[in-house]
Amino acid sequence: MDEKKIVQLCLKGKNEAYEMLVKKYQSNVLSIAYAITSNMEDARDIAQESFIKAYKKLDGFSQESSFKNWILSITYNTGIDLLRKRKTILNFIKKSKKEDMDPQYEKYNTVEGSEIFSPALKKLKPRERAALLLQIDLNYKTKEIGKILNCNESTVRVHIFNAKKKLKKILSVTERSIK
Repeated sequence: MDEKKIVQLCLKGKNEAYEMLVKKYQSNVLSIAYAITSNMEDARDIAQESFIKAYKKLDGFSQESSFKNWILSITYNTGIDLLRKRKTILNFIKKSKKEDMDPQYEKYNTVEGSEIFSPALKKLKPRERAALLLQIDLNYKTKEIGKILNCNESTVRVHIFNAKKKLKKILSVTERSIK
């Protein structure tokens, strides 16, 4: 069954149809969420929240567009919102001049271990990682990436260029240190 028919069934109240969309796109959504956060627990939370947001706003979805692009855009924005909230919380904690930072917040100061992305990829900005993931792993064109990341094609190309340039530099430094 094609995507548009599934969306129409969802709009008619068939919840099992939405489950089909979730199953179809959950790995893509999780990949983008992980690319932004570098944390699988956060990525799962973002993925779940993204699917809930999409379900609640499904009546506003333009059926001329791709549901996949739409859900990935929601996921990207949800992930960036989470990072902004965390940054605000950390800034508040630092400004309150706590002598010892509460251990539950310490993990947000460092990038946690990853079973999917190499340490080099974690050094990229979330937007750069997301753009690179969309291009390389999911074979998106710059125009589609721009719609998902809410920026124009030239900005996408800059993000991808910067990501590749940084990776090349990081990997060459790593290679030299190994020798």
